[in-house]
Amino acid sequence: QNFLETIADEILDNVDRDRLNAQSARIKDPIRAADKLRRKIAEGRITEPTSVDEVVDALGDLIGIKVLCKSPRDLHAFVDALERACRDPKCSVRFAKEPMDYVAFPKPSGYRAYHAVLLVRVATHQGDLDVKVEVQVKTRLQDAWGELTHEDMYKPGEALKPTKAHDDYARQMADLLLQVDRMADDLAAQLDSQTAVSKDAVAQPSPVPKDSEIISARVTRTGPRYALAVGPDGRRGLIPARSVKAVIGAKDRIAVDDFLEVGDVVQVVVEDTEDALYYHLSSQPRSKRPRKRRT
Repeated sequence: QNFLETIADEILDNVDRDRLNAQSARIKDPIRAADKLRRKIAEGRITEPTSVDEVVDALGDLIGIKVLCKSPRDLHAFVDALERACRDPKCSVRFAKEPMDYVAFPKPSGYRAYHAVLLVRVATHQGDLDVKVEVQVKTRLQDAWGELTHEDMYKPGEALKPTKAHDDYARQMADLLLQVDRMADDLAAQLDSQTAVSKDAVAQPSPVPKDSEIISARVTRTGPRYALAVGPDGRRGLIPARSVKAVIGAKDRIAVDDFLEVGDVVQVVVEDTEDALYYHLSSQPRSKRPRKRRT
């Protein structure tokens, strides 16, 4: 789990960390594991195991972790980073078998996710052991699809058998949610363009009209790339990272929430454009930050 969280941290360095969540982990219930093993034997998919190692080999999902992504672009970025790491000879975590990409090649049911079984070296009193961990990477909407279609009730070995109507609805819902995922990506790209951090050595303030109004605004929300603040008239404006970077004279990339936090009152220049209402800092924040960066 720490390995996956580290990958997420590296991908979203200086960006909204909530876009990736690798905190959903579970160990398979022993009774359910035994049921699955018996079902595989009855279906002729495996021979009856005679050792603990054979049981572990037959059940690759005894330990599972779900990585939920805000949108497809985050999913693809995470999968690319995971594959680079696990195929690196220097990495202690590696693939137990080739991953299954049901995002690129969905199941007939409409199910979409990226599945990988990792071999993780664990120190025990018997020495180092390779433990299999199943990782499922999916968007939040792909995860919701399983709940909305009651997928767990129709899995092999469960009481209900899917009808044609159920299958048709499930595929239609999967296609609709895919469209919503793609729309979310488009909106995220638009937001990125409006809150882009300048790559200049020292960012230059955005040009605003000379007669622009300077007001006091209270910060109501803050993050790595921008902050939101409300003015005396109740309107909420966007304080982009480039504005903060220009005022403090930073040479490197910054995180806005290292300099502004909720409740701060700042002096800003108002720029009302067709795309957004911007609040550009007119002076350095009064607080004594930057605070210590998150680790």
